[in-house]
Amino acid sequence: MAMLIGAQISSAGGLYKVFERAAEIGAEAIQVFLSAPQQWKPPTFNDEQVAAFRSAHAASSLPVFVHGSYLMNFGSKDEALLNRSVASLRSGLRWAGELGMVGTVFHVGSHLGAGFEAVLPNVCARIREAMEASPNESRVLLETNAGQGNCIGRTFAELGAIIRGLDGDPRVGVCFDTCHVFAMGYDIANREGCEQTMEEFEREIGVDRLVAVHANDSKMPLGGVRDRHENIGEGEIGLDGFRTIMQHAAFRDVPFLLEVPGFEGNGPDAENVARLKAIRDSL
Repeated sequence: MAMLIGAQISSAGGLYKVFERAAEIGAEAIQVFLSAPQQWKPPTFNDEQVAAFRSAHAASSLPVFVHGSYLMNFGSKDEALLNRSVASLRSGLRWAGELGMVGTVFHVGSHLGAGFEAVLPNVCARIREAMEASPNESRVLLETNAGQGNCIGRTFAELGAIIRGLDGDPRVGVCFDTCHVFAMGYDIANREGCEQTMEEFEREIGVDRLVAVHANDSKMPLGGVRDRHENIGEGEIGLDGFRTIMQHAAFRDVPFLLEVPGFEGNGPDAENVARLKAIRDSL
């Protein structure tokens, strides 16, 4: 895969429509929700819908990623919530596999004050449970987070520990969110900071597991520890910061997926795509 510039795309009215909408804004890769991300309702697709998606996918050849439900929490002690989280991830992996998508990006959750080490064994056990129930080639993509509250995955070391707890399964990868990493305190907006950040990523995780980038500028300053996305070039990372990131060898063959608010407030748009393409094409 190359450094494609893609975006979160609405699937309203039919999953197959994401390809037409991606073309309208110039997106070269796609991320979708298969169902409402703030609900537990599992996605369902009939044979006709699957066929329509596969046909459109074959015609476009764009890589597609799933973003899992925001409700999942593999760090909870609540058995009902854990079971729902497993079922939700399992569903995402199943459909990603059946529809030829790359994999499912998801937030691992929160340890709710128990501490990362205390919940790590159960986090790994429950993620493994979802993976074993969906034995296809779709990837399990752990997302970096901004460190707010008691979130799991605030550091590369935590994500690395989860990957090791999953026995280094090759299906497990990482989605690197630029806003979240910056807000967590990794200074990726300048060359030295970016080098140090990716050296740590290589040491704790391995750049071979870097599968996707959520390309978002940050409303919060460096180390602001809050997840607040901004349009490319309008936040604290800035155009120069994205140039620094995109110049780094670790990102050379990784798709960038926009999750920005958009200049009209309607989500990722042609202008944000164009800004990242302009940087990429000038490297």
